[in-house]
Amino acid sequence: MNAAATDHSVPSLHIFILCHNRPDDARQAIASVLAQTDSHYALTISDNSSDDRVAQMVHQHFPAIDYVRRVPMLTVQQHINRCVDDAQHSDYFCLFHDDDLMDPSYVAAMRAAAKAHPLAIAIGCNARIEASGVIEARLFFQGRHAQERIRSARDLTYRYYARAQSGFAPFPGYVYNCALVSTERLPLDGGKYVDATWLISLAERGEIVWLRDPLMTYRLHGGNDGLKESRKDRLRAMAQLKRNRSRWGKGLIEDYRCSFIYKPLLRGAAPSSPARRQLAAAFLRRYRWARYLRLDTYRSLLRRALVKWARQP
Repeated sequence: MNAAATDHSVPSLHIFILCHNRPDDARQAIASVLAQTDSHYALTISDNSSDDRVAQMVHQHFPAIDYVRRVPMLTVQQHINRCVDDAQHSDYFCLFHDDDLMDPSYVAAMRAAAKAHPLAIAIGCNARIEASGVIEARLFFQGRHAQERIRSARDLTYRYYARAQSGFAPFPGYVYNCALVSTERLPLDGGKYVDATWLISLAERGEIVWLRDPLMTYRLHGGNDGLKESRKDRLRAMAQLKRNRSRWGKGLIEDYRCSFIYKPLLRGAAPSSPARRQLAAAFLRRYRWARYLRLDTYRSLLRRALVKWARQP
């Protein structure tokens, strides 16, 4: 373990770098964590690879860092849950990914936020987006305030799935309050979008805080699992939303169908499936008119306009 000096004035933080078959990216991610201006953290490299390349890289470049090899290899959900289990001796933990970069001020900012919001179950941050080595102008989300406080599961669900929203904090940038997370774990059958499901379930237990400043770089590349759509998993996520239809409302379910089911279906359906194309087109025509009869549509548009206005120089 990369044991740092003990400072009991602010909460302790255990950072896990989750690795899978990307030794070059992992080396950069590890170096970015070691470059923190605040050294009060512990670091574990959690290697869930199918080969030995990450192990060899760590042995060569970071022999003193706490390294754990997951044998046999775990599913993504199992890997995350195992790290959460291993973090229970700390006040907070972070599940950082091997293909992202941590800003030098990340630990300092997160520890300060944890001290300021001791009842928050999770604290996320904004991120720069790097695509093919180029930093884009946009950030992961836009916020009116330096700290966005999300006080309910409904609020977080709308930020993920409703139309006219302003983005969300990326999953790898979160730190979690161990005591409040307690025994909550990712469902093993949740599919590839289970990160949102898990965060929504955490929002049932406590407040979530987003820091508007970008404290990491989220790197987009061909190996990003999040860039590969899965209609099966999107339908599974919609089924989970529908089980709580009375809480979210029909409007949110319709927004989800539009953005994640029917629009992609219409764009990607093969010419040999005219029935599916007709179904998608009919739904979208009806949806476009119906959403302008909903009050929450105008609330979302107003919130987005206020965010843009607040961020003007």
